[in-house]
Amino acid sequence: MLTDRYDLPLSTASAAARDAYVEGCDLALTFYPGAARAYDHAIAADPGFALAHAGKAQVLMREGNVAAARAALTAAMDAATGLSEREASHIAFFDLLFAGRTDAAIAALYAHLTAWPRDALVVASGANPNGLIGGSGHIGQKHQIAVLMDSLAPHYRDDFWFLSYHAMAVRGWATRGGPGEDRAIPGREPKQRARRAWLRPCLLREWRAGRSPHLPIQVAHRLSARRLFLWASELAPLAL
Repeated sequence: MLTDRYDLPLSTASAAARDAYVEGCDLALTFYPGAARAYDHAIAADPGFALAHAGKAQVLMREGNVAAARAALTAAMDAATGLSEREASHIAFFDLLFAGRTDAAIAALYAHLTAWPRDALVVASGANPNGLIGGSGHIGQKHQIAVLMDSLAPHYRDDFWFLSYHAMAVRGWATRGGPGEDRAIPGREPKQRARRAWLRPCLLREWRAGRSPHLPIQVAHRLSARRLFLWASELAPLAL
């Protein structure tokens, strides 16, 4: 069976659809242009590829194209016959998210990632600073994201995308002393350090690591992401 970049099985027999889907996921995770187009290529290669429809729906919703996003998610659900349990759960999670059922979506997020921690698109939806948890309005949301990413870290190791998100999560919690309150860290210039920790993952996303054919660039990217995580995590003990 064909798998995605994170070794999760995909319900498509088309290698072209799989390759386009992986490209779409890479672009979606890094917020780089072209993700919807890549998903369209996957759908063209296999119109019944439900996760390609779901991936396109996520990108369209993020762009504010609500009607098109809902149509794409409906297409994903219409094509959901014969899916694996993981793929069905993936689509069900985004259905809750799109419906604005925040608490149910958060519960589904944790249940899904307990079973399939390497489902990166679901991780990104929950861990993005402006995503499901960050936008929930719940007290302690920064801490929740940091704890979630800490728990998932062993499953991703040196994955550049995960390291960037993990660094943002650590930085977000470490520079907050409570709801709406910056914690003063004598001699550490927490706000400036936090801004730098935010800037680097933004730059990393622009590099599109893993898509370059040049191994030295990919290696440099992974090392930079690792340095970013270690740097941001310096703040974490100071927030406890």
